[in-house]
Order: sequence, then structure tokens, then C-alpha cells
Amino acid sequence: MAEKIQTGEIDWAKITAMQKEVDAYSEEKLKHALVFDPKDIVRKAKLIREVYDEDLGTIRYTMLNYNDLQEIVAKHADNQERSVQILFRQLAPASKGLTVDDIRAMPYEVVVRLLVKLQGEGSFFYKKPAQAPQTSKNGST
Repeated sequence: MAEKIQTGEIDWAKITAMQKEVDAYSEEKLKHALVFDPKDIVRKAKLIREVYDEDLGTIRYTMLNYNDLQEIVAKHADNQERSVQILFRQLAPASKGLTVDDIRAMPYEVVVRLLVKLQGEGSFFYKKPAQAPQTSKNGST
């Protein structure tokens, strides 16, 4: 590594070899950084999250855990009531005093918007932003 290049030319073979070493090292570090930790997943799922809606503003909520969902499915046969219960359990921890009757009193389109928003953008996993389709020089995709 301490060699000097006498002629002022770039040794591209050495640069390529070094880049491969760096890439291999980075890949190995990434593998170790992404270790599944069930306790950490549970902790993160309980955190109050936020998602923004253009019409409703900032929506604060928590994730629904597996047991909550199973309980809702077992207790409520009607899909509309399941939706109300799911929304209540997601919003209540971040909205003190919220009741199931408050959810039922909301306009239908607000309930639907909240359910869709929390199901999509409110996902536990990070989603990469959608990329615009690539176009060629003549404007076609």
C-alpha cells in the first residue's frame, strides 16, 4: 500500500482490487448488522408511531400485535366491527380517552382512510420510496 507510482499513471488493477475488498468488507458488515432480534421487534411494535395524511394531519398510532388481532377475530364475526376494533386498538394508546364509540361516531370515509393509511404507510417495515419509471431518450418507457 505504501508503494509510490513513479510515472504518475494510475494503477487501475490495484484500485479495482481494493474496491472489491471494500465491497466484500461492507457486505460482511451489513450481514452482521441485520440480525433478527425478537425482543427488539416486540419493543419497537409498542412504540407510538406517526404517519402524515394530507387531509387528516399527523396520525399517531401503535402497531397491532398478533394476540390483539386473534382476539378481535375471535370476538367479532362482523368485518365492520373488526375494523372498528382494529382502529380503536391502534389509535387508543396514542389518544388518551378515546373510546370505541368515538371510532363508531367518526364519518365512514375517515374510518376507511385511517384503516387504509395505517395498513399501507403505517407498516412496521421500512418501505423504499417508489421510483419513477425510467424513460428512454425518446420519452417512452
